[in-house]
Formats: sequence, structure tokens, C-alpha cells
Amino acid sequence: MNFEVEKSGDVAVVLLPGETLEASSVEAFRDKVRPVLEGNAKVVFDMSRVRFIDSMACGLLLSLLKQQQQKGGGLRICCITPPVENLFTLMGFDKLFGVVKTRENAVKDFGRRQGFRGLMSKIRKI
Repeated sequence: MNFEVEKSGDVAVVLLPGETLEASSVEAFRDKVRPVLEGNAKVVFDMSRVRFIDSMACGLLLSLLKQQQQKGGGLRICCITPPVENLFTLMGFDKLFGVVKTRENAVKDFGRRQGFRGLMSKIRKI
């Protein structure tokens, strides 16, 4: 399993390969994406090629989100296909991950959300 990784500032954008992300490929995906996640606190998964995702893969995505948040970063998802979008909406993933339409908006989303967090931490100190 190979995928493309691009950098946009301090954000790594990963184009997920293949049409499915399912139980049979979860461990291989986790192993391949690990160096990207370890080297970048802010990561975007471009899912424009993914047409199917199962519960094991959804669990993995949740685990990776938590891992990135613990490092002070996050995981955004962009460019999802209609079948995946339906599943994400049903499961509430669209709200958890900050699912957006384009790579550019996913990268920008990190700045907006972190800016808000920074503002909130300043307000709490007052």
C-alpha cells in the first residue's frame, strides 16, 4: 500500500490509495502511515479515491485522530466520495474530523480551529 504525501506549511496531506479501506488493509495502512503521523502533528487525509470504508477502518481513523490530538495537532478528512460521506454523516464523523470538500480548506481549517483554541485559552486566563 503506497500513498502520496504533500506538505502544505506544517500540514501533511496524504492521498489515500485504492477504492476501499477495510479490515484486510487496516494493519498495512497503519504501518505505512505511522511515519507520516509521527513526523507531523497536523495531517489531512484526502479520501477522493475511497469508495468504501468498513467499521475496522472507521475505528482506525478514530484512533489516529485521538493520537494526533494528544500531540496537539489533529486529523482532517477531505474530498470524500458520496458513499463515504453518507456513512460519515450517519456516524457523526463529519463533526469529529472536520470533514471538508477540498484539500485547501482542510489545511486552512487547522488555522481557524487553532486560532479559536488560542483565543479560548486566553479568555480562560483572564
